[in-house]
Amino acid sequence: MKYIAIILLVAVGVYLYKRAQRLAQEEQQATQKPVEKVVSGEAVDVPSQEAEKVVSTPADEGVTFEHVEPAEPVEKAEAVEAVEEPVEVVEAAEETKPAEVVEAEKAPEQAVAEPEPEPEPEPEPEPEPEPEPEPEPAFKMLAVTDESWANDKLTASLAQYRAEPEAEGKHVALLQAIAECYKQRKQEDYREYGAALSPYYQSLFAALPEPTKEKGVGFMQLATLLNDCGDFDGAIKTCQAAIGYGLSDGTVTGFEGRITRIEKAKAKAQS
Repeated sequence: MKYIAIILLVAVGVYLYKRAQRLAQEEQQATQKPVEKVVSGEAVDVPSQEAEKVVSTPADEGVTFEHVEPAEPVEKAEAVEAVEEPVEVVEAAEETKPAEVVEAEKAPEQAVAEPEPEPEPEPEPEPEPEPEPEPEPAFKMLAVTDESWANDKLTASLAQYRAEPEAEGKHVALLQAIAECYKQRKQEDYREYGAALSPYYQSLFAALPEPTKEKGVGFMQLATLLNDCGDFDGAIKTCQAAIGYGLSDGTVTGFEGRITRIEKAKAKAQS
């Protein structure tokens, strides 16, 4: 539009310039004055300001020319340019705005598409292994009771029994304690305490590596202590356990004869 306006202004200027020349020539011819200047018929590019001066200023006195204001087309052209420039700015803004908007829209999408990785949970500490329970002994352990009445020999035997870690050592110590109670069986404390050792001795005897190679003296003494305490059934069971191991009490009749005697004592006590 700017170039079109300039071309229009040049065309108007040329037209006015030629018209002024033609009028001047006619006037000169009319007054028969010599022609001072010869104007070629070629088109000359005249600036808009000079064209305005030529039109507004007469060549000779007494001649009046129409006054043409070429500024209006220029102002209109400038107005058109002013109108067109915002359009270009708006178009450029419209072209750039979607890109920015797209980038702005992509940003939250990327934020949504790429969430921050959650921190990995710390591994739980492995629970400490519970201590394995100590294996229960294969035999019954004699509990500690009031043993203040016991003599030194019995006390020492019981202490050794509790201190020995292996079944063989405990068997030897407990056998000594039973023998001391058997020896002192006339006293009630020794007799009852010795009879109460029967289940502990039988349990310990069964835990020995080779119980069948042992002697049956412990079973014989326990059977006697039980019989003297009036526990005839307990005495009979002790003799039967010894028979089961193939043991002997050192007598001619063995544990079988002892069972017979215990049964007679039981019958006599019940009659």
